Amino acid sequence: MAKVSEKRLLEWWEAPGIDGREAFDEEILYLNSLAEELELPRWALAVRDLMPRWGFEPCAYLFPAGLEQVLIMIGQGKAFPRMGGCGEISLASRAILKRWGEGLLRWSRGGELDGQFRRTALGPPGPKRAEAARATGEVALALLRGHAALDEALERWADRARHPFTRALVEGEEAPLAQLFRHACCFNLQANLARILDGIASLSLPEIQVCSASLREAEELDSGRIALLRLTAAALVNWRRGKEPASGWEAYVYELLGPRDQVREWLVASLYKCLKLWLQHLDRLTGARHRYPSLV
Repeated sequence: MAKVSEKRLLEWWEAPGIDGREAFDEEILYLNSLAEELELPRWALAVRDLMPRWGFEPCAYLFPAGLEQVLIMIGQGKAFPRMGGCGEISLASRAILKRWGEGLLRWSRGGELDGQFRRTALGPPGPKRAEAARATGEVALALLRGHAALDEALERWADRARHPFTRALVEGEEAPLAQLFRHACCFNLQANLARILDGIASLSLPEIQVCSASLREAEELDSGRIALLRLTAAALVNWRRGKEPASGWEAYVYELLGPRDQVREWLVASLYKCLKLWLQHLDRLTGARHRYPSLV
């Protein structure tokens, strides 16, 4: 059995809307008190550490699979590596980046656009657009070799760019290409790539939506992601209350969670609080209003 120190309890609950002891609500205080009262096995603390907080956000492309893994860990009573963490780029996203980067390089040299660019009116390359496209393509492909290669490509283009527009794309932490490719794990990768193409076409800096900001367009681009958050949170509440599953998804969640005991009840309550915090954060981003059941 493991004991949780007060310091660890406080640090663990860093999440949307929570900043320091004074911001802790009664639900978090309740969960923290349970953590000190229960005889928690080490596997339970390890699973709790893999739940959706900062570093495992709903904006990650692989978040749905990672969330399901957490449910499985609770049911099986053991922790194992979880996918979907911040910065983890899926194989599908890597394939998109490769085709996209190579396509831009080909176009910058006078080649034809392939199918993935047909909806974008890039027009003729011209010196400014060609340089911007070449820089963008090289930076995209550099990411596939790792973040050190990405940083090197960004710095190289910031030094050698002939046109101010290209330099503005790559120079500084807030530059569009720096933001996009340092956070290419986001679910809205293709939407951000389209913004880059529109920016090259118009020679205007695009506004990239990554990390929490990307959740503003989640309902439009990936409504199932938000539905999963809401349905899973509701299933966790009903599981804790001992209710019969209200849908096929709830029955599946119940099956994954396994038998009820005090440790699993604490883990399920903690997971629900994590999802509730993200849903409340999403409501603040979009101006929506929803009511979420209280743990106490």
